[in-house]
Amino acid sequence: MEAKVIQQVHAQAVDPDHWRIKKVLKRSDVDDSSRLLIGRKLVLTHITPFFTNNPSEFCQNKEEIRVTIFYVNTLIEHMLTLKKWATNSFVLLNNWKNNFVNRRKLKENDEVGLRWDVNTSRLEFTVLERHQNYE
Repeated sequence: MEAKVIQQVHAQAVDPDHWRIKKVLKRSDVDDSSRLLIGRKLVLTHITPFFTNNPSEFCQNKEEIRVTIFYVNTLIEHMLTLKKWATNSFVLLNNWKNNFVNRRKLKENDEVGLRWDVNTSRLEFTVLERHQNYE
């Protein structure tokens, strides 16, 4: 299912909390599981309202959609799949490991940010903080 924009909202010029979804990466986000786990409430609040009239219905139907992920540091877009798991969490799949973990050298405990860009109808991604390994 392709995401279709049903709501256009103009972002405020100054957004004090630009990165609506912040996640400290877990081992399973960067290992061979090849997916980024995102909490249900975060997806229903900050992503699905922009492409469905009823976010909770998207959740019940266990649908998946293809979304464009824009890495703001390199200005490169990637297509990933957003899918609901049986645990009611959501995951970004299909080349997460190659396009993000490997290319960006993401490690456990790095913090990443995501937000839906209403002007371009895509999910923006950035690395907010690299975890320092003090071995």
